[in-house]
Amino acid sequence: MNEINSDMTQEENRSNSSLQINLTKRVAATGIFIAIGVVLAFFNPFAFVEILGGPRIFPMAHFINGMTGVLIGISFACTTSLGIALIRFPLGIGSIHAFHGGISGAFIVGITAYILRKKKPKYVEYAALTDPIGTVFIAATIANFISPVTLFYWWGLFAAASIPGSILGFLMLKLLKRQGISWNDFFQK
Repeated sequence: MNEINSDMTQEENRSNSSLQINLTKRVAATGIFIAIGVVLAFFNPFAFVEILGGPRIFPMAHFINGMTGVLIGISFACTTSLGIALIRFPLGIGSIHAFHGGISGAFIVGITAYILRKKKPKYVEYAALTDPIGTVFIAATIANFISPVTLFYWWGLFAAASIPGSILGFLMLKLLKRQGISWNDFFQK
């Protein structure tokens, strides 16, 4: 009886240790991606130009959304997006629209990646291409409530940032996968 209990305890310890390692990796990756997002914001040629209604086009936010949604999951991708927006906004290189623009895209990418991990794990990287769905249709609609111009105006602006950013994120995920880095590194069992 004691042998069975000790085997179960060792298995539970291994499982808990694996969960802690995965959590630590995701937290560290979140911090790194927030730092990368803020640094890339300073090199964004559109960061210092405010367009009608207040947005600033920042494709690198969607690049990071695609990568984090696939690599580290929904909650950490949304946290990364929120962290980038919280730093960019007071520095004057982001607008109020960075909050809902980034988080909605990260959320959709994260959900799509979660579903693909369960159903078709071979194609998880393609989830990065779903960022424009959340950014354009959800975030741009919210932007129209914040500063009403016209819905198609907002959809166009948010698409101009999210489409190239999500494509870059997808390409980077493919490149990382060739180098042996994938979502499996953050979701080990």
